[in-house]
Amino acid sequence: MKRCPDCRRDYFDDSLLYCLDDGTMLLEGPSSFEPRTEIISGESKRGETIHTSETKVFLSNPSATMASRDRRPIIIAGIVVGLLFLSAAGYGVYRFTTGADMAAPQRSAANMEIQRLTGDGKTRGAIISPDGKLIAYIRTEGGERSIWIKQIATNSAIQVVKPGELDSFTFLTFSPDGNFLYFNAEPKADDPPTVYRVPSLGGMPTKVLNDATAVEFSPDGKLVSFGRFDLALNEAAFIVANSDGTNERKIAARRGTQFFHPENSWSPDGKLIAAVAGDDTLAPGPPQFVMLIPVDGGEPQQLGKDRWGDIGEIVWHPSGDSILLVGTENTSIQSQIWEVSYPAGEKRRLTNNLNGHNSVSITADGRSLVTGEIYSRSSLWVSPDLKPENAKQIMPATNDTWGFGWTPDGKLVFSSDQTGEAEIWIVDADGANAKPLTNDRTFKHVPVVSPDGRFIVYSSPAETGRLERIDIGGGNMTILAPAMGADNPDISVDSKWVLFSAYTGGEARIMRIPIEGGQHQVLTEYKATEPRYSADGRFFACFIPNEKTGFWTRIAIVPSEGGQPLMVLDAPAGTTSGRGPVWTPDGNGITVVVSEGEKQNLWVLPLDGGPGKRMTNFEVPGVARRGYSRDGKRIGIIRAEGIGNAIMITNFR
Repeated sequence: MKRCPDCRRDYFDDSLLYCLDDGTMLLEGPSSFEPRTEIISGESKRGETIHTSETKVFLSNPSATMASRDRRPIIIAGIVVGLLFLSAAGYGVYRFTTGADMAAPQRSAANMEIQRLTGDGKTRGAIISPDGKLIAYIRTEGGERSIWIKQIATNSAIQVVKPGELDSFTFLTFSPDGNFLYFNAEPKADDPPTVYRVPSLGGMPTKVLNDATAVEFSPDGKLVSFGRFDLALNEAAFIVANSDGTNERKIAARRGTQFFHPENSWSPDGKLIAAVAGDDTLAPGPPQFVMLIPVDGGEPQQLGKDRWGDIGEIVWHPSGDSILLVGTENTSIQSQIWEVSYPAGEKRRLTNNLNGHNSVSITADGRSLVTGEIYSRSSLWVSPDLKPENAKQIMPATNDTWGFGWTPDGKLVFSSDQTGEAEIWIVDADGANAKPLTNDRTFKHVPVVSPDGRFIVYSSPAETGRLERIDIGGGNMTILAPAMGADNPDISVDSKWVLFSAYTGGEARIMRIPIEGGQHQVLTEYKATEPRYSADGRFFACFIPNEKTGFWTRIAIVPSEGGQPLMVLDAPAGTTSGRGPVWTPDGNGITVVVSEGEKQNLWVLPLDGGPGKRMTNFEVPGVARRGYSRDGKRIGIIRAEGIGNAIMITNFR
């Protein structure tokens, strides 16, 4: 499982390197509304899960106002507070049944036309205005991000939000009249998720909502819906308010193993909200589904019987007879655009793009939709010493690399999709003798080699997060940890234990399991993820959340047997969880990947409490992962870059 550090959208399709909404590099993690950090180079990540074994429904009360919390959990970027707009009242008018009268309309996409609206590979999160005349998108260039609006007919574009004013843009949406563009952004590292708006023809961005994510307008423009996350409660809530932000009403919330993503869309009649929901206990089967939530009360209902490996953006067709979404049927294929009929819930696929899609928006007349395609290119580099700037590329950036580990004799084991699916490979440190060790077309990533050189352990997110072990030469696959969101393995110095992060009760924990197989042990009773052993094996480092901001920007140093942290370090703003807090060979520092706009570089945090120091100064492509050789004399890194464009589709129905 992965998460976008910026918008906090969760992905069960671990073959993705970059967020489909904003192009940020994904982090390893669970499904939830945690805060994120950004990345733009290759690999995957994700934050924590906001689930709950129950769904709370709150009675609508126009006079009751909920005070917003000054927290920044995951709402800021792409996965924030799931969407649940609910109130309490009758729901009998919306029955979800199947039958001849409820069947999906007979349609054909034979006349569908596709037009590329941008082609420089620097577009993220594109949306179309209600009148179909404009698109808005995030543009990445020179390691910086800005927001642009383009007139489709003339192909002319203007910059409406400059680089440096704000950052971590996500969840773009036009006002119903098309006069304003709303978006989530981060003014500074310790702020909660914040919604801004800017005139569509340019002007000064204005803050409109605090502690809110993924604003959507009701059809008449009088109400807005957005997500809010409470880290202490691990609760994702949905709020409905007046369009000016007044008269907030919490209408639904979930905790535990059940969760919501922030993506949501109002029905054309304003009575229902379509939301993305899920249940981690459904693993290893597809865990997500479309849920319909009555705005004025009543129980939410699943639309149809289909479940999905992952659902990204979702939008109601203006006709009201279907919902369009970006999603995958399972976790091993790229996201495509689907149409799901309402109320029958029957689905049909509209696209078959090998690069996949990451967004969907539609015009008010329902004739045109805009989507984004995004993919990444990453490569493995090795330095003759401990200086990353001296590293040389040993594998071409013609595909994606999903993590690597060193063997005791100085080779590298890595995950690469150069044969079509992410398989485990081995290669000499100079790039010679590369060969695959697996070939079962099941996605695999973050491999690590046991210090005794016998085994390779990796995560298989295609099975919704389990750990697998193979012999160093390939073969003899053994499942160590079943589908429980298990990820980010590391192996003890004596090669007896596999350390990893996984989920229990909807929260991330550090666990370990014997490398020969057996029962897992929980080592932390607090939220923690991404464990890495120290070189001497006495400790492990892991990410824990900052209770003030909700971001995973604190690093705990914990005894190897588990327990409370012996020391906690504050990482620099922009530190990306999902890349692991890797120890320096001398054991005196922890290296982290820090994002500054589109740039990703390495920093080292001294264990003596001194300030963090920058190790690299790369432009794009930046550092996605790093790892030291077993003898502590060399460093390997993965460098990656995301590529995205906007596409318009017409005549799709």
